[in-house]
Amino acid sequence: MERDYITFEETRKIIAEEVEESDIIQVNLKKSCGYALAEDIFSPVDLPLWTNSAVDGYGFNTKSLVNLPAELKVIGEIKAGEAKKFKIELGEAVKLYTGALIPDGVDAVIEVEKVEKIGDKIVIKEKVKEFCNIRSKGEEVKKGQKVIEKGTEITPGVVGFLSSMGIKEVKVRRKPKVGVIVTGSEILRPGSNLKEGKIYESNSVMLLTGLRKFGIEKIRIAFSKDDFKALRKRFYSFLDECGIIIFTGGVSVGDYDFVRVLVERENVVKLFYKVQQKPGKPIFMGRKGDTLIFGLPGNPAATLICFYEYIIPSIKKMMGFSRIFLPEEEKELLNDVKKKQDRLYFLRAKADGDKVFVLPNQDSHMLSSFVNSNALVLAPKEVSYIQKGEKVKVHILT
Repeated sequence: MERDYITFEETRKIIAEEVEESDIIQVNLKKSCGYALAEDIFSPVDLPLWTNSAVDGYGFNTKSLVNLPAELKVIGEIKAGEAKKFKIELGEAVKLYTGALIPDGVDAVIEVEKVEKIGDKIVIKEKVKEFCNIRSKGEEVKKGQKVIEKGTEITPGVVGFLSSMGIKEVKVRRKPKVGVIVTGSEILRPGSNLKEGKIYESNSVMLLTGLRKFGIEKIRIAFSKDDFKALRKRFYSFLDECGIIIFTGGVSVGDYDFVRVLVERENVVKLFYKVQQKPGKPIFMGRKGDTLIFGLPGNPAATLICFYEYIIPSIKKMMGFSRIFLPEEEKELLNDVKKKQDRLYFLRAKADGDKVFVLPNQDSHMLSSFVNSNALVLAPKEVSYIQKGEKVKVHILT
């Protein structure tokens, strides 16, 4: 495959095929959210664990309701977690609380509010079906059943489900340590006194918070002026300890774009360089040893779009996620869109239900449109105009 100025679809294939998964580790459930399961999960138990009551009520045998109203004697009670053993005969009932074990002889439970209580007896005035309000052992999950697929993201719901099966630890793939090197002699840290010709730097904090949002905890940030020796020193100080190194700026063909020079001189294996897209055309992806190297454009909006479309999918592939790319949906466009017929455009947009609105201020240096953006509209290379009401592909920013 030609690796220069390739299509967006080709880059996705490269990420899916070329990015290697990290090693497997075992983590406690309490620290597992944000990982993906590294193996299929088979239930070690039945769920429910025991046949139990679904409500607060009275357990009895439905054969006791031959004639209505029926009067039943309450011979005791069982709370959730208690292992009391009763044998319920015809004409008898036992008070049960939600989650309480179902004793022998009980084949239905009626809610407390549906009976009349008279001393140590209850009166049932309506028919009750067999197995009413009874949760049978194993009705949700059978012991040995495969319940979660490898590659599934671990969410609070997944954690709760695993814990309910008595599972305390799970196998996952290690999160990469990420290094971010921000280049440019023109940048100032926020809070510094503004000087003529300088700009406030936003890429480092944007990438830092973005990585943290996606669960990456080990992050190193460094800054480098437009100087090859300084940049090379930063690069090698990160190389041995980081699974991913991200450069911002310096990847184009200008006299001071030293990232491009660095990856060529230091024998970084090129996976691709330049993509037929806007913004973010001069993106680089490569590998040196076990470390993935990304060169992102310096313009902030281009940096953030490339972060969503390339960095996060690569991290998810390393961590073993089965779904690594942004969710893609089709929505109705609420406004007209004009573009050049030269490449794929990623347009910052606001999605709501099955509709999407393309926002103003789409230039690659403009971040203001990201304030209200929760999606990217994909405007294909071959079109110059998309009319309001047409269906468009949309990537949802998660």
